Amino acid sequence: METPVTLGDKLANRQNGSLAEYALGFLISAIIGFLFWWASHNPVWGIAVMAFCTLVFVIAIFANGKKTEHFLIHADQQGFMNSLIVADKTAIFDGSNIYHFGLEHGAGARPLKALVQNLRADGYRIVCFFDANIYFTLRENGDFLRGEPFWIRILQAVFDLKATEIYVVPSGIQADRFIVETLSHLPVSFAVTNDRFRDYAADYDFLLKDNDWRKGVRIERGKLLLNQYSFKEPLPL
Repeated sequence: METPVTLGDKLANRQNGSLAEYALGFLISAIIGFLFWWASHNPVWGIAVMAFCTLVFVIAIFANGKKTEHFLIHADQQGFMNSLIVADKTAIFDGSNIYHFGLEHGAGARPLKALVQNLRADGYRIVCFFDANIYFTLRENGDFLRGEPFWIRILQAVFDLKATEIYVVPSGIQADRFIVETLSHLPVSFAVTNDRFRDYAADYDFLLKDNDWRKGVRIERGKLLLNQYSFKEPLPL
């Protein structure tokens, strides 16, 4: 089987049923047709019933195997997740979490912006997830003017992100699930977050195995530090 190249390849579901499923459907149809033939003593009706049952089974198998879009792809407003190269090294940001970290330390959007710029410079593909309320949080903290529309260019400007690096999850859903699911499919990646996602450990066992999947953020002596990662130059705030 060919190794998936993109995230879209990896998340693609089967489009058709397997040969075994079709064979089983035909066998069941033949048995039903034979029993009807035996009960009615009419071979024409038996063959007709078998053909009808076979058609029903084929339609059911095809419908069950029909391709459905994975939620990471389906909710991607910018349309870039599908083309992510699985083997590329990727920094997956918990954008809302790091922004709140900056607010708590009086640095606002600067920590997230600095980390994005420097990891990108180090050759990492950036994927930054935000909760749907990020626009309200930004407005409440004066990072864009009240009355401006909520649109992706605000996030680009505030955090120095590209449109194809931003993923705002649907309203009513936490970004955590999207972050952890993305991590589980990209082997050369880590999350930039101070959250440990313990609520998801039952479904994603790698969260409890080690800390390689996560790099927390801290500030010491006016310098921004990323745990288990050394930048070429210190990041002043």
